[in-house]
Amino acid sequence: MKRAANTQPPLQNRMLAGLSREAYARFSPHLEPVSLPVGQVLSDAGGTMEYAYFINSGMISVVAALGDGCTLEVGVIGREGIADINLLLGCGTTFNRVIVQVAATALRMKAKTLMRLLNEAAPPFRIAGQRYVQYRINQVSQSAICNNAHEIEARLARWLLATADTVGDDRFDLTHEFMSQMLGARRSSVTLAAGVLSHAGVIEYRRGRILILKRAALVDLACECYATLNREFTAIRNA
Repeated sequence: MKRAANTQPPLQNRMLAGLSREAYARFSPHLEPVSLPVGQVLSDAGGTMEYAYFINSGMISVVAALGDGCTLEVGVIGREGIADINLLLGCGTTFNRVIVQVAATALRMKAKTLMRLLNEAAPPFRIAGQRYVQYRINQVSQSAICNNAHEIEARLARWLLATADTVGDDRFDLTHEFMSQMLGARRSSVTLAAGVLSHAGVIEYRRGRILILKRAALVDLACECYATLNREFTAIRNA
């Protein structure tokens, strides 16, 4: 992880942007701009979270794992939120791995400082935090049923759309290996599914770079979970 330039970047994180001027004045002295490269682990399963990250750009994945190495993405974090919600609940440890999926920028704060400031925060910020926790819980439950009920092509379409929505761009870098880890599927299965979407002219995938060519067609191919979670995402984004 690299520290960003000393000049603080424009505030894009919606949780911080929603603070009153007075409330933000209490937060801002403790915020440090950082750049987060792909693959950086912000916290590991069972570990202590030293920092809270208010995401300005990019995408963070929350990943559940088994002892045999099997993994599944159970949550995503973008500009609407914070890595991770455990801190909003007053818990300094995490059950899952929190990892950078699309290179990100963020404002980070000591976890202990955040938990102290939360106790002092005005009701609107606490309500926004509770709404975000609800959204993330809904992500987990929808991921569970989606992984069990839907075919890999539909799940991949849903996941690519969700990634694009979170980063705010239809072009982003992802490897087959990363996609297989996030979807809890074999790399060969993800390669075949991506090939189906590519041959249909819906996406372009070259050298680890995804470009969504026909968004409406990709929405049609995605499972119903995309629409369900997108309604939740829109509610958070517009809150």
